Amino acid sequence: MPEDCPTYPSHREALAYLRDYAQNFGILDRIEFNIAVERVERTGEGWLVHIAGKSRSRLYRALVIATGHHDVPRPPHIPGTFTGETMHSRDYRSVKQLTDKRVVVVGAGNSACDIVVDATSVARAVYQSMRRGTYFVPKFMLGRPTDGIVNFCEKMPMPRGLRNIIYTLWHRLMVGSNSRYGLPEPEHRIMDTHPTMNTVLPQLAAHGRIGIKPEITELKGRMVRFADGSEVEADLLVYATGYDIALPLIDDGLIFDADGRLRLYFNVFHPQLDDLFAVGLIQANGSIWRLAEDQSKLVASFLVAAAEGHERASWFRALKARGHDRSSQSSYVQSERHRLEANYYAYRRKARRLLRGFGDMAKVELKSWRKTRGSGPRNAQQVASHDLSAANSR
Repeated sequence: MPEDCPTYPSHREALAYLRDYAQNFGILDRIEFNIAVERVERTGEGWLVHIAGKSRSRLYRALVIATGHHDVPRPPHIPGTFTGETMHSRDYRSVKQLTDKRVVVVGAGNSACDIVVDATSVARAVYQSMRRGTYFVPKFMLGRPTDGIVNFCEKMPMPRGLRNIIYTLWHRLMVGSNSRYGLPEPEHRIMDTHPTMNTVLPQLAAHGRIGIKPEITELKGRMVRFADGSEVEADLLVYATGYDIALPLIDDGLIFDADGRLRLYFNVFHPQLDDLFAVGLIQANGSIWRLAEDQSKLVASFLVAAAEGHERASWFRALKARGHDRSSQSSYVQSERHRLEANYYAYRRKARRLLRGFGDMAKVELKSWRKTRGSGPRNAQQVASHDLSAANSR
């Protein structure tokens, strides 16, 4: 990141960094922009990718789904009808959408709390509906970014239960109990949910700038009724209630079990297929950029090992045949929000171990697909026309 970039960059600064990154590493000429993929399907030869507006589909040896999971809004099912304006946090762009309105924000995650804080400066009235209490983690502790302190602590080996106790006590010391701010107390330990990082919201609640409410039980015209029996009149309902985990481009059965649970080993690798991968299909308490980089290196290492017929490919096939490790979600509060949850630090440690397991295959650049199943040697022109990456076709 540039030296003059703030500790918490804005979305504009983050986008500028990504553009500079792509230009610096010369990958822009490998990406086709403004190309929409309508669907993909697997054949005996590989993956058929159907492009919008194109009569002919394209064939690829391998497919990486890198579209993420923050796309299909998941609004709550609330009895009644609201005659005011409704909006999902996905569609929030500016405080202008909140100006001079009575706003009710549903949710207590990062998006919900950011919108609530924005609303307090421009809205006529602001209410926040929370189903359960949560820990509001400040962005700075002892003058340092919180993630830096957590990163230091995570390097110390200790059981998860002990770590949970230490973090909970540390939060109580640095922030205090929620009830002192007029917020509901959490009924879980701090590591049992995805963290909500917001320094300002508890202070605004304590100043009476936010009306803290329990779950909504009924909508009637402009009136919003809550579980405690109270009612407020609202102009705008903002649902910051998360997203359905959906990959509409591909057959769901390849990615999810019948009960909707992820099938992919390490959230990336199909247990049986050697040509299907996902990058970014994970929710963690840390930077998705670094995790996506780790995942991408593992995908590349496996593709190289498989193409070269290396023994490390067989080693990794045995690992990914285990499928998704559901125990990784067992320590979190059981909710839709945590279906893809993972501990950032534990995930990175395992990713690095797996990458080391590939040995030289993690460093070799693939020059051809000469040893791929069912395929003989091909010349460089055939390789170039057939094995382009479809990961960025969106």
